[in-house]
Amino acid sequence: MNVPRSALVGATVLFIAVVASGGAAGADPVTLTVSVADEDGDAVGGVTVESTWETDDGETGTAAGTTASNGNVLLDVPEGASVELDVDDGTYVRNRPLRIANASATNVELGVSRSGTATVTVVDDRNRSQADARVTVREDGRAIDRGETDADGVYETARLERGTYDVSVVKPGYLETERSVTVSRNAETTVALERDTVRLDVRTFDDHFDPPAPIETGAIRVSSSVYDGEVSVTEGTASLTVPVNAAYTIAVVKDGYDATPKRIRVRESPASTNVTARRTPTLSVTPANERVLVGETTRVTVRNAYDEPAADATVEVDGDAVGETDDRGEVDVPISSAGNRTIVARNEDVASDPVAVEGVEVADGTDPDGNGSGDADGAGNDSDDGDDPDGTANGSDDADDGVPGFGVVAAVLALLAAGAAGRLRDR
Repeated sequence: MNVPRSALVGATVLFIAVVASGGAAGADPVTLTVSVADEDGDAVGGVTVESTWETDDGETGTAAGTTASNGNVLLDVPEGASVELDVDDGTYVRNRPLRIANASATNVELGVSRSGTATVTVVDDRNRSQADARVTVREDGRAIDRGETDADGVYETARLERGTYDVSVVKPGYLETERSVTVSRNAETTVALERDTVRLDVRTFDDHFDPPAPIETGAIRVSSSVYDGEVSVTEGTASLTVPVNAAYTIAVVKDGYDATPKRIRVRESPASTNVTARRTPTLSVTPANERVLVGETTRVTVRNAYDEPAADATVEVDGDAVGETDDRGEVDVPISSAGNRTIVARNEDVASDPVAVEGVEVADGTDPDGNGSGDADGAGNDSDDGDDPDGTANGSDDADDGVPGFGVVAAVLALLAAGAAGRLRDR
């Protein structure tokens, strides 16, 4: 296809323009005039001011500059962006960044304060150092710093604006303790903790049912960093006393059950919770017959751990799948060979205990159903020993004794013949 040269030149110019602009037009920059002053209102020079932003299109970026002696610095940011301003300095600090929701070319006042720290030492009521205690520093109810005490029970706060703060200290097994702390250049304070316990009630349920049914007996296992033990369940409830301000893992302990562990945080008031468990998955197989003629089938019923019909269970004979159970948990299982055949039911990772069914071959003179007859059908009417205890067998080996009523006819004919012979003799 022939393309005019002018069109090619135009396309080339357009491509270069797109590449040069990055493929999209970004927001126009605006200049923020940031004025930095201390708590007394005096301009602070030589302080690094950092800005971070995000545009409506999700574009992010940063910019930084150092204040002049008059405390001013100019920072370019995208127009309309959401901007945060903070300082990075060894002497001055802000507890929180200053936020600008919709940036425009404007003057911004950024207040800073001289920084200080507080060293918090945590001990118990016997003046022993307490490691891993959680320390939280709040200003006007809002947490601005937190951490945990070291092996010596000591926590040093981040650099904060000098002033008064609320400090709370808590550790599993101890009551939370609060106090006011004044942060100066290097403030120090000691906080003593007190041990305490609280009542915890646990109710146990089997959530296989809807609604869940109580598990009346058994035990619960309760564990945390400060407590570990088992408590018996009576009438579906276990009650115990546990240390305060700790997170616990609770699980049902009962033979034949699989527990679903639950996490619960116990604070400083009595607490209660529910925990659940279900029976360990099992399958049981019940055949309708223990002995089955080869080539016939037997009905097999499969039930689960709750003695409910187990639908869609695969039933195997000697390791070979022969069918799946219906909604009643039943399936007809063929017995294709003589001897003990092993039947097993499976459902995902659960398998039943094996059950044996004997396959029986039918042969002459055998008595597979155990009724004392040599016939497979147990009729017992083919005896040839001449013994006729109930008078129902004719005891004859004649070929025609299988004709109904033939013996009666023969007897009548014999009597008539005898009578005729007698009359001839009388003559």
